[in-house]
Amino acid sequence: MPKEAPLTIEKFYGDEEQKFLIASGTEIRRILHEAAQEKSRAILYFDRGKQFIQTRIVGVDAEGVWLDAGPDESFNRPLLNSRDLVLVSLHQQAKIQFEGGHIRLATHADKPAFHMPVPGKLLRLQRRDYFRLAIPPDAAPLKCVVPVQGHETAAAGEVTIMDISVGGVALVCEEHTVHLEEGQIYPDCRIELPGIGILKVTIQVRNVFELADKQGLATRHAGCEFMNLNGQMSMLLQRYIAQMQHNVTATAQQKI
Repeated sequence: MPKEAPLTIEKFYGDEEQKFLIASGTEIRRILHEAAQEKSRAILYFDRGKQFIQTRIVGVDAEGVWLDAGPDESFNRPLLNSRDLVLVSLHQQAKIQFEGGHIRLATHADKPAFHMPVPGKLLRLQRRDYFRLAIPPDAAPLKCVVPVQGHETAAAGEVTIMDISVGGVALVCEEHTVHLEEGQIYPDCRIELPGIGILKVTIQVRNVFELADKQGLATRHAGCEFMNLNGQMSMLLQRYIAQMQHNVTATAQQKI
């Protein structure tokens, strides 16, 4: 049985969400209707994400989206007054998420239910779109070669990869390697995926931060996004992630 995605709110920066955005009203209604047929569980966040209730999508019609109502009226009251709602649910094991400006308590199929207007846009995220693979310590180190201005050898810009997904990488920036700057875009980067091939990408540094190791020594890390990753490169990366997951699972089974 496939593992379900956690129903937490996904945060995006800049135009990241464009990769997952669905703006067609017909498509949005279809997805929500199928989620209702699947009796998909959902989390409805309010009060700027500080509070939430567990619910389910129970129907979609011309009036909007219908959700199971919470049994506690005192808890429903602040929810009904909220104007910053975020619903997170599932559609065919993929996470879906949308925002709502208001909600009301009504009756659906002779039962108390919440009603929300059908959203103008919806985000749909496949697990493979946001799953991040941490490189196992016993695996071959994964390196990202970043072209460095003023250097003729690619090795001068070789940076260790801490984790990777089809969305981007987290890099460990040691002092002797390239100095990555937040917001900067680095084209023509290369990542050798053992047994798979060479990943050719453009990265943009989204954030730079420091983490302390077990000895208390701080290391500089950079969270980077892949820019316009094409289908061929995406397929190579997905094959690598799937292979690594298979290896980790096989190793764990051998230890049982």
